[in-house]
Amino acid sequence: MENYDLIDRYIAEIGRNLPRKNRLDIEAEILSALEDILAERSQQSGQPVDETMIVEALKAYGAPRKVAASYHSEQYLVSPHMFPSFLYVVQVVLPILAALALVRIGLSLGTIELTFEAVFESIFLTLAEFIGSAFSALGFLALLFTLLERVLPDFNIDNKDWDPRKLPHATTRNRIEIGSTVVNLFASTIGIIVFNFFPHLVTLGYRSGGIWLVGTAPSSEPGAWSGTILSPAFFDYLPAMTILWGLTILLDLGLLVRGRWEGWSRWTALGLNVMGIALAVILLSAPALVDLNAGRLVTAGLIDSITAGLLENLARQGVILALAIAILAQAVESIRLLVRLTGKGLTPALDKFAHL
Repeated sequence: MENYDLIDRYIAEIGRNLPRKNRLDIEAEILSALEDILAERSQQSGQPVDETMIVEALKAYGAPRKVAASYHSEQYLVSPHMFPSFLYVVQVVLPILAALALVRIGLSLGTIELTFEAVFESIFLTLAEFIGSAFSALGFLALLFTLLERVLPDFNIDNKDWDPRKLPHATTRNRIEIGSTVVNLFASTIGIIVFNFFPHLVTLGYRSGGIWLVGTAPSSEPGAWSGTILSPAFFDYLPAMTILWGLTILLDLGLLVRGRWEGWSRWTALGLNVMGIALAVILLSAPALVDLNAGRLVTAGLIDSITAGLLENLARQGVILALAIAILAQAVESIRLLVRLTGKGLTPALDKFAHL
């Protein structure tokens, strides 16, 4: 019945704010409770269930966000309905910081005398830096999610004057994953800032005495050299990448504000994917994007010419592999988006693929 669409939309809106682990069980529990309430009201009034009765029952049951919040035991700086997304982002960011710390330890051990004191100091200082970075990242993410909840109206729990008729249509397929959206937004922002304003952060340098430096400003010290790992070809295409990242940020902000996928956002995402594929194909045919010059590495005197050549080749092949993976991933996502936008009466297998 059409009237029962209100119930589906109501439960779907509640489910959008529940942790994924228990979402289906809680939705089934709420549906059963609502059916019992409507059956009792219908029996007491002697009238069949209609839209008015459903609206009254849903209003009495509570606003979707308030009901969802009741399934969380306590309130935190990051509210319960945002915490699963916050945890998702933390689980992405912390391993990246840990990987960077391990790389830093490896580079440090390659440039010092391997005595116990020197190794211990290098590892200790790197771990201390990692812990500081981790706490800074956690603080920043907590602040970011707190601001998202306060600033974006769709994240506010409001139990006043809400109308079940205004709920979005019921479908789990329109839900956005807040965590992955925030990660995507954060990555695009970092890309714009680092490559446009702080390119020295992707710089490799060397100083006399066998000291290798990563992420340093150019040095005029005698016997020292430094330069960006990125080639001039990379910076030639940087404006196009910046535009793509900027449009991605706008889309992610729109998704966070709306809280769900809609037709316009899917078409926009499809367009950005096509642009991304086209740019990646162009980059594949362009000159090398990484300028890890083997001659410089040999001149530094730390590695031989064979090892230096191998590192240079691995860096360039790594970029090619990354671009190929990006093209494949965006192509698959584009097909899924296109099927969602145009497909009707799909087979179960195709429908499952489109909504993975």
